[in-house]
Amino acid sequence: MNDKKVLKILLVDDHHIILEGYKNVLSKIILDNYIISVETSDSCDSAWSLLEEMKFDIVFLDINFPISEKNKILSGEDLGVKIKLNFPEIKIIVLTVLGDPFRLHNILLNINPDGFLLKGETTSEELKRCFAKVITSPPYYGSKVSKLLHSEISKNSLIDETDRNILYQLSLGTKTKDLPNYIHLSLRAIEDRKRKLKETFGVSGDGNKALLEKARQSGYI
Repeated sequence: MNDKKVLKILLVDDHHIILEGYKNVLSKIILDNYIISVETSDSCDSAWSLLEEMKFDIVFLDINFPISEKNKILSGEDLGVKIKLNFPEIKIIVLTVLGDPFRLHNILLNINPDGFLLKGETTSEELKRCFAKVITSPPYYGSKVSKLLHSEISKNSLIDETDRNILYQLSLGTKTKDLPNYIHLSLRAIEDRKRKLKETFGVSGDGNKALLEKARQSGYI
């Protein structure tokens, strides 16, 4: 009689070859008490649909996804926040190519993932170690992320979903005066957020060019 529990995993990444690679590694892991079942998704919106339809135990989550006008969830970071809010029992493992310390710190603050790995430094063996640790006693952070935890990056520089939406709209060419048509805030509140974003990124001036350049360099847009 098989008493093993099914451990349901969702892999979310827009690169199919990466999805297949992760799936191949995870599917070969043998656990005493679990049978591993893996689903994949190549967009945040389709991943959310799966999360609403099925019960998952662990989500492996990329951060950067191509953005189109049909996207309701702009990034893996936004999806991670949404999962934490609506399905707090799900464990999240972030895997990203992003290397900007400020960006990584912001992901830590926003999602507080159970596992956090950088793709460039992650081998199949480390992926297995992270997976095993997250199942039993999270968190598990890769070496660069662990070093970041001990850095001097300000913990008051949190950029949330609304800030990222402002940056996204500005990157599309939307004028500041028109942002209230896309973001549920007053123009005064939006201008205040823009001012704080410029302070956070260390840019000045009335225009948006320097702000957007910094946001692109950090992987926000």
